[in-house]
Amino acid sequence: MKTTSGKAAQATTTIEGLSQLKRRFEQWRAGRRVGERIPPQLWNDAVDAIAGHGAYRVARELNLDYAMLKRRAAPADGDSSSVTAPSGAVAPPRFVELFAPAAAMLPAQGCQPTCVVEMVDARGAKMRVELRGDGLAGLPALCNAFLGAR
Repeated sequence: MKTTSGKAAQATTTIEGLSQLKRRFEQWRAGRRVGERIPPQLWNDAVDAIAGHGAYRVARELNLDYAMLKRRAAPADGDSSSVTAPSGAVAPPRFVELFAPAAAMLPAQGCQPTCVVEMVDARGAKMRVELRGDGLAGLPALCNAFLGAR
């Protein structure tokens, strides 16, 4: 009687797992309607299979778009430890627009609303603006002009 080593048994198990996943994809494709998207559970299982087989093999075996599979396998929490950015790359500027109801813009008796805005664009240029009273209405246009200037 011939016994298999631990690595050989593990490889057989993972190959069988990919074969089963391939059969599930084929069954889904046989019964799907035109234009129907791949169910999230199948995508999740395909992403999980990358750990054992690699993205290229999984995409080829399951007849999936390689780039889409890689995008779905990318870390969703913003952790870029597996992705290296080119040296000298500058993060794109981020802009947060806040909406306040019109009633919130009305000053209370005897006090003027005050707003201090500090911005830094992608090139490192800085701008600080202090606004009081009616100057708040022009803040979005001022921010857009600063961030859009070249």
